[in-house]
Amino acid sequence: MTVFEKLNEARLRFQNAGVKKSGHNKFAGYTYYELADILPFINQIANELKFCCVVNFTPELATLDFCDLEGDGRIQFTSPMSNASLKGCHEVQNLGAVETYIKRYLYQNCFEIVEADALDGVMDPNAKTENADLESVKIDNMIEYIKANMNTMTDEQLDYTNKAIKERDFSKLKIIASKIGK
Repeated sequence: MTVFEKLNEARLRFQNAGVKKSGHNKFAGYTYYELADILPFINQIANELKFCCVVNFTPELATLDFCDLEGDGRIQFTSPMSNASLKGCHEVQNLGAVETYIKRYLYQNCFEIVEADALDGVMDPNAKTENADLESVKIDNMIEYIKANMNTMTDEQLDYTNKAIKERDFSKLKIIASKIGK
């Protein structure tokens, strides 16, 4: 099997494994995969198909190398690095949080593990479409999404965000929402 055939077979086996999500965001009401959910399955499949995954981090880039153990084949997946400023955490804890999240996203990318987009969970498909109502619904949904992710913000960011929420300032809220998870 080529490295690409192994990756394809691994993706199929993972998708057919029925892996359950154990992560739960109680505020926004959605579930998600944690590394502890996916790694045991991936490691078992890797053992059977004779490949391994190697994750590395530099200050600018995170990589996951899908390596064929029976040949020289390798497929690399990348993601830009990010940072976090979690309240009550010191620098090493913030680094660990960033690495854990990015590692999970690298595995999800490599094995095409699908989850609903974060905004999908807060968008209301039955919302009215009149212009004024639509703008209000957009702002309400954006505020709900931002509130679900405020636990990663610094005190300064929280002050700015709370002010934007209170003012219902769409342009500020849009900027805030775009920076979540980066």
